[in-house]
Amino acid sequence: MKVLLTGGAGFLGTYIFAELERNGHHVCVYDRADIPPDLASISPNLSRSLVFGEISDSENFAAVCSDVQPEVIVHAAARVGFEPSIEDPASFYQTNVMGFVNVCEAARKVGVRKVLLISSNTACHAGVGSIQKESDPAFSIFKANPSAHYGTTKMITEAIGMSYGQFHGIEFLALRIAAVYGFGMRTPLYIKPMVENAVDGKKTVFRTGGRMKRDLTHVLDVSRAVVKAVEVQRPGADQSHIINVAAGNLVAPSEIARIVRETVPGADIAIGDELTDLEEENLKTRVPLDISMARSVLDWTPIFQIEDGISEYVERYRIFKG
Repeated sequence: MKVLLTGGAGFLGTYIFAELERNGHHVCVYDRADIPPDLASISPNLSRSLVFGEISDSENFAAVCSDVQPEVIVHAAARVGFEPSIEDPASFYQTNVMGFVNVCEAARKVGVRKVLLISSNTACHAGVGSIQKESDPAFSIFKANPSAHYGTTKMITEAIGMSYGQFHGIEFLALRIAAVYGFGMRTPLYIKPMVENAVDGKKTVFRTGGRMKRDLTHVLDVSRAVVKAVEVQRPGADQSHIINVAAGNLVAPSEIARIVRETVPGADIAIGDELTDLEEENLKTRVPLDISMARSVLDWTPIFQIEDGISEYVERYRIFKG
C-alpha cells in the first residue's frame, strides 16, 4: 500500500515509518526537519523517502500529495506539550488545526481513500469514571481542556476529520495515543533523563513530580497499532472512528525510578513527591485508557508493560552510545 506519512522524521514518525516499511508498505515522508542520528539509527532508509516541507504550506503539501498519489495519509505532524501550548497558543492552532485542514483538503482533492490521524488522549476533556473511554465527553461548557491548547487542538482535529469523513467520503480514523516513550523520545516524561543518565553514570534529580501518573505507551506498541489501523477495513456505521491506544494502566515517575534502578545497577535517581499547581490539577484527570476497542477493531493489544519498555530503552540506548 502507498502511504504518505507527515511528521515522519520525528520520534513517533520514525518508528511508524520503520513498521510500515517492515510490513511491506511503500512510504513517502513529509516533514520540515532533518533526521537526527538517534532516530536515523531506527529507520536507516528514512532519508531516501523524505520530502521536505511545512505542513502549513498547503500548496506544497497538495503538490506532494498529487505526485505521490497515496492510498492512505498518516498524519503525525504536530506541535506537542502542555506548557509550550500555553506559551505559544497561536502556533499550536496554526500547525495542528490548520495543518490538518491542509491534509484533509489535499486528500479530498486527490482522492485519498483514508486519512489516519495520530491524536491524543488529551482530546478527551476528562474521564467520567475509573477508565477513559472513547465515548467520554470531548468538550465541557464549564471548563477548558485540562491539557490546555494542545488538548484543544487534538479535540478540534478529531471533529474536523469526522466532518471530512462524513461529508466528503474519506475513510477517517483517529488513534488517541497516551504518553509515548522509548529510545529517541523528545518529550522527557521523566523517563528520558532517568534512563539515559543512568546508563551514562550521571545523577538525576527531580524536586517534584513523583506522583504524576500517566498511561505510558511504548513507541513500538504505538507503531504496531498504526500499521493495524492503516490496514483495517473501513469502520461500519456502528463502530467508532476514534480508538484509544495505550498500555491501559497508570505509572508514576517514582515507580519508573525504581524500575530504572533495578535495570541499571547503581543508577542514582532522586525524585520528590510534591507536585506543581498545574500538575496537581492535571493529575485529577488521569485515569487509564480503555483499550477494548483497539482489541476488537484493530486486533491490537500492547506487548510492552513499563518494565519491558524500560529494559528495551536501556538496551537501545547502550547500543547507540556504543
